Amino acid sequence: MAEPAKAKWTRLASLGLVLAGLGPTLMLIAGLLFGLDISEDLVFFLGVAVIAFLGAFLVWRFGTWSKFVGILAGVLVGMAMFWTAFGLAEPASFFDFVPGILVLPGALIAIGASIAALLAARKGRLTDRPEAGERRGIQVVLGLVALLALVSAALNLFTRPTASADEAQSTIAMKDFEFGEDSYQVAAGSKVFVDNDDPFFHTFTVDGLDIDEGFVGGSSKIVTIPEEPGEYVLYCKPHTSDVEDPGEDDMATRITVT
Repeated sequence: MAEPAKAKWTRLASLGLVLAGLGPTLMLIAGLLFGLDISEDLVFFLGVAVIAFLGAFLVWRFGTWSKFVGILAGVLVGMAMFWTAFGLAEPASFFDFVPGILVLPGALIAIGASIAALLAARKGRLTDRPEAGERRGIQVVLGLVALLALVSAALNLFTRPTASADEAQSTIAMKDFEFGEDSYQVAAGSKVFVDNDDPFFHTFTVDGLDIDEGFVGGSSKIVTIPEEPGEYVLYCKPHTSDVEDPGEDDMATRITVT
């Protein structure tokens, strides 16, 4: 059976929402693969994904009214997960970067293409399959997403730093958006093996010691502690909202240099 004619740009609008829904889906998959506790975030990410995928189906399947649904779905998904755009700054961190190229760009494509589809419907521009600009748009979007995802995966696999714990005097692990201990005591001038067991980007930051090291998922480094005794806040920049007084939801701990 031939596909019924649709307003031009309908398929691109639907594709945008599918891409936006793949972002939270990928983050959930990463959490499951790496054994993270996703119980608190499961409803949020599933809800965002359902809105995106359901919106994509409605836009593709139905007529004029569904394009308004597509615009609304794009706005809701974009507002709920706008922060994924910060992952674009870390192309070597696959599970940060790829949601960054999926969610907000997908939502914006869905909004823009849904508006274009509404205008096309008013002018009676219906097509049996993607044509001209819409076809090229779909090809460009899919090609760019695939290329950028492959580049990010290659960078994550082949350029992420790894170190050996043998030369370090102590170890600090980052797992499940937390540091391994509530507090650490390390010797001044000593070397610390820092390991990011999460699939997401974290930082090892101590403002008072001028330490600010970035760690993509699965990476590890040796960090040398300056000879400045005292008690400091050790935190991750992207996942700490209050450095001065970190709360339970902040990725932060205390480090004492002796």
